[in-house]
Amino acid sequence: MSRTEVKQQASVPQVCPSLELLNAAVIFLSTSEEVRFYNVAACKLFDHAELLAPPVPLRECLTAQSDEYQMLAHCVREQRILRDTIVTWERNGQLLYLLLDSFPFLSESGDYLGLFITMKDLGDFGVLDQHLQRAEKLATIGKVAAGIAHEIRNPLTTVKGFLQILESRQEASGREDEHSLTEMMLSEIQKVDELVQELLLLARPHHLDMEFFCMSDLIEELRGHVVSEADRMGIESHFEIEDKLFLQADRQMILRLLHHLIKNALEAMDAGGKLTVLVKNQSPWCEMYISDTGPGIPYYQIDKIFDAFYTTKEKGTGLGLPICQRIVADHGGDIRVSSKGFGSTFCVRLPLAKEEIIPSA
Repeated sequence: MSRTEVKQQASVPQVCPSLELLNAAVIFLSTSEEVRFYNVAACKLFDHAELLAPPVPLRECLTAQSDEYQMLAHCVREQRILRDTIVTWERNGQLLYLLLDSFPFLSESGDYLGLFITMKDLGDFGVLDQHLQRAEKLATIGKVAAGIAHEIRNPLTTVKGFLQILESRQEASGREDEHSLTEMMLSEIQKVDELVQELLLLARPHHLDMEFFCMSDLIEELRGHVVSEADRMGIESHFEIEDKLFLQADRQMILRLLHHLIKNALEAMDAGGKLTVLVKNQSPWCEMYISDTGPGIPYYQIDKIFDAFYTTKEKGTGLGLPICQRIVADHGGDIRVSSKGFGSTFCVRLPLAKEEIIPSA
C-alpha cells in the first residue's frame, strides 16, 4: 500500500459506536471502490455477518453486474451528491426501497476521497409513495384522454368513412396508384385510433369480461406466432408451462398483457438471444416469468419504465408497460421486473381460480 493510500485511510473517520442509534445504514465508499461499514444496519444491508473496521472491496459485497453495484460505483465515480433519493435494493430475493443520501468527503488538502452514504429502509412507505405518484399521473392522463377521445374520434370516423368510400370507387375504376395511397391513409388513421384506445384503457378502469380458462391453452394460442417471430429474428424461444393452472380473468386482456411483455422481450435482443416463458403454480398465485438475454435495464430506469409515455424506443409510445401494469392491477395481481446488468425478467402474479368453482372437464 502506498504512503498516499495509508494517509487517505487514516484521514477517513473510524467506526463510531453512536451510529448504531441511527435508523439507517451508514457506509463510506472510497474512490478505489472500497466500503467501510459504520453500523450493523450497513452490514445487514450488504449481507455481512459482522461489523468490519477495515475497508472491504465493493466487488466482494456486490456482484459487478448488479444494479446495486452499478449505482454505487457510478455515484462515487461521478461524485454525485444525492438528497432524499428513493432507490430499489435487492437483498436475499427481497426488494427494498431505500432513501439514499450521499456526502462527498475531502482530505485536508482538498482531495476527493469518496462518499459517505446513508441508506434508510422505507419499508412499505416506498411502495405506497410510488403507487400514489402513478395513481396521480393516471388520473391526469384520464382527464386528458376523456377530453380528447371524443374530439379526436369524431373527425377520425368521418375521415375514415369518406376514405373507405373513395377506396371502393378507386377499386371499381381500377386506379391502383390512388388506391394504394388511400390504403396508406387508412392505415395511419387506424394507428391514431389504436393510440386513443390505449389511452382510454390506461386512464380508466376497464370492464373485465371474466371467464374460466387454462393458462396452458392460452399460451398455446400465442406460442405459434411467438416462435415464428423469434425464428425470424434469430432468437431461441423456450416455454415451460405447468398444466392445470386455471384463472378466472378477462382472457383477451391477459392475452394482450402477454403479447406486450413478449414483444418487448424480443425487441430487447439481437440474433442469438433467448426468450424464456415460464408459468408455474405458486398457490394462491399463478406466476408468469418472461425473460430475455438482452442488455438489461439500467438501475436509473427501473423505477420509470411503468410511467406513462416513458420510453427508450425511437418509435415507442411509452404506453405498453403502463397498460400491462393496469391490466394486472385490475385483476388483483402485481408485476415486477428484475434486471442485473444482463437480461431482464418480468414476473406477473395473478390469483388462481378457486378450486371449488373451476368447471369440470
